[in-house]
Amino acid sequence: GRMILAAQSRSCVQEVMIIAAALSIQDPRERPQDKKQAADEKHHRFSDKDSDFVAFIHLWNYIEEQQNALSVNQFRQLCHREFLHYMRVREWQDIYSQLKKSAQKSGLLTLSINHIEPHYFHVHTALLTGLLSHIGQKDMESHEFTGPRNIRFAIFPHSCLFKKPPKWIMVSELLETRRLWGHIAARIEPEWLEPLAGHLLKRHYSAPHWEKNKGAVIAHEKVTLFGLPIIYDRKINYGAIDPKLCRALFIRQALVEGEWETTHAFFHQN
Repeated sequence: GRMILAAQSRSCVQEVMIIAAALSIQDPRERPQDKKQAADEKHHRFSDKDSDFVAFIHLWNYIEEQQNALSVNQFRQLCHREFLHYMRVREWQDIYSQLKKSAQKSGLLTLSINHIEPHYFHVHTALLTGLLSHIGQKDMESHEFTGPRNIRFAIFPHSCLFKKPPKWIMVSELLETRRLWGHIAARIEPEWLEPLAGHLLKRHYSAPHWEKNKGAVIAHEKVTLFGLPIIYDRKINYGAIDPKLCRALFIRQALVEGEWETTHAFFHQN
């Protein structure tokens, strides 16, 4: 629900509802034990190098094309040949229809169908609003990711990102077998997180000091989301955060030590 609400302002409601419906059911793509390679070859047509979520959109479009061109029986046969579970495909379509009707009836959304493929950024920031606790930063010394609350997980081997994992990812779910796996992954950028996370962020400040060039007290800021640092060492103006300390630093360093470049007459008279 949060994803769909966010998608409204990004003009990608249709795409996000397709993905949201897919995430709520068992994957319609089948992978039989004795035909894994053949299934992978069929499914690879829908993959995207940066996002497993985008594969659902490509698969959805393909299914619609085939349904329009084939009879019901022919479409069933196609699903069998191409390792797609017919009943799960129908369930996926039913849930999408229910989401669409609910969104329209609620009055919260004015649903518009897009005729232009939305930008990667818009779709994935909408998805990210519902997956803020399912993000990870790659460990430089291994293929594992560090996530919120210091969890460690790896990208599931069937993901398109498994061989070349990006620095930051989000996943749809975390499943534990012999290790913790992140299923259905996508590349994200850490700067996307701060505008989306809002009140979930915690800010930590260090080393406040007077900077002559800026004419202000500057401090270093670290921003964390559920304990995971998303901004490490950003310089910020410290005046609004601790005015009392900033006044003391201004008097001591700017006025007494003369580190303030100004044309104010009172300063030179003093």
